[in-house]
Amino acid sequence: MPDFLALDWEHGQVCGLDAEVTPSGVRVRKAFTLKWPEGKSPSEDAPAAGGWLNEQFKSLDLTAKSVLVTIPREDAVVRVLEVPNVPDAELPNVVRFQAAAKSTRPLDSLLLDFLPLPRREGVSGREVLVATIGREVLDPLKLVLLRTGCELAGVSLTATAMAELIARLVRTDPPPPQSVELAIISHEHLVEITLLRDRALLLTHAARLPDDATTPEREQQAIVAEVNRSLVALKRQHPELALSRTWLWGDPTSLHGLAGVLRKRFACDVNVEDPLVLPGLTFDGDGSVTSHALFTGPVGLLFGQTGRRTESLDFLHPRQPVVPRDLKRLYGTASIAAAVLLFLGAFGWRWNTIRLMEKETAEHRIEADLLKKEIDGSGAMVKNVNAIGKWTDQRVAWLDRLFELSEAMEGTDRRYLTKLNGQPGAAGIVGVVRGDGFAKDRDDIDDLSAKLASHEGVTVTPHQVARPGTDGDYPWKFDLDVSWKPVKKVSAVGGQGSGAKKK
Repeated sequence: MPDFLALDWEHGQVCGLDAEVTPSGVRVRKAFTLKWPEGKSPSEDAPAAGGWLNEQFKSLDLTAKSVLVTIPREDAVVRVLEVPNVPDAELPNVVRFQAAAKSTRPLDSLLLDFLPLPRREGVSGREVLVATIGREVLDPLKLVLLRTGCELAGVSLTATAMAELIARLVRTDPPPPQSVELAIISHEHLVEITLLRDRALLLTHAARLPDDATTPEREQQAIVAEVNRSLVALKRQHPELALSRTWLWGDPTSLHGLAGVLRKRFACDVNVEDPLVLPGLTFDGDGSVTSHALFTGPVGLLFGQTGRRTESLDFLHPRQPVVPRDLKRLYGTASIAAAVLLFLGAFGWRWNTIRLMEKETAEHRIEADLLKKEIDGSGAMVKNVNAIGKWTDQRVAWLDRLFELSEAMEGTDRRYLTKLNGQPGAAGIVGVVRGDGFAKDRDDIDDLSAKLASHEGVTVTPHQVARPGTDGDYPWKFDLDVSWKPVKKVSAVGGQGSGAKKK
């Protein structure tokens, strides 16, 4: 069975589980907590941190080499975006385009993954929960694990790993409709709050408690205040939802006081769960670990390897668009297969006929001629396939058009768009994109028009440029009007190749 090393990668320490995963559950061989020594943390000196961690792994006699990691919530940016209502296959590209327009950093310096949210009334588009982390977070992590001889298999957030555990626990007791569930992980002066609906993340938030939260009562008050802030933020987007259940993760003996406060304050059921004591988990460790709360993420990642019950984030393997099938190649293969099958069937029939009717050679020649005509007639089928492929290529490929526009924009440092509308074009035009935007200088508008016009088949219609003065940093207002003419594709000799479309 596969072995995994599941880690919670905190700034000051790393918590881990060395485990075996089977279809029926998880067997934990060892649990450990290692505090980074001064001057040897991944953020300070990744090579030195890797050498030190390699020594610790050897002393613990860890056997797993495939590593799953949850990173701190504070290292990620998580927000809800509304994107156009496109099919699931096209959603990854649309989300990346929308995230690039909203981000203050270039998208190539970030790692992005997202979760589709449940559809709801009153929202015409698609809502997605987008999470990003900087490459400066992942690169030291890779370097440290490389020094230990381990291979990074997945990187996620604690919230999605915890949602996997909740989905397994509520299998026989689902929450009522129009309700939201609250999950809390508290460790020392940090608290992570997650709100879920139908096993889908709606909000995840991490906060540092005040310095004066030194007593259990003051700590409980600070956590309740953070929960109130999260619920208020959720109510702005989902006023119809009500809190039905709360999950507290950690050592049950230290959470009973907080459970009582939450039960009284929010009038909801409160479940206290120890991540190291769950159905389907066998713990063979020595039980000497201190905070059980930090193992919630690693345990969720391990159970996810047995068969996922919820959608998950993975910055190492984000969602990818589905590559459309090459219909021309499919039809061509089908035509060849049909011709081969037809030929083989006819050959067998002809052989059997000759064997049974050797004296009727004239009739055999007539039948062979008819068979040849049927095989030659397959050329019409190939012609029809080429016609269908030509019609398919003339449809509007909106994602390609938006990608060209995104490349020409080069981020939002010099200009940005406030409205974008795509529609089919008139005769001789594949599609038209119109929009409004603002720019810092007049040259930025001309530069955008020139870059778009340099693409084959692209026409940029000039419009009046004004300075309305509504945005101090971007005083120039402009209208964008771009149209695309059909571009013929280049095919291989004989028209049987897949071809390459010019953009």
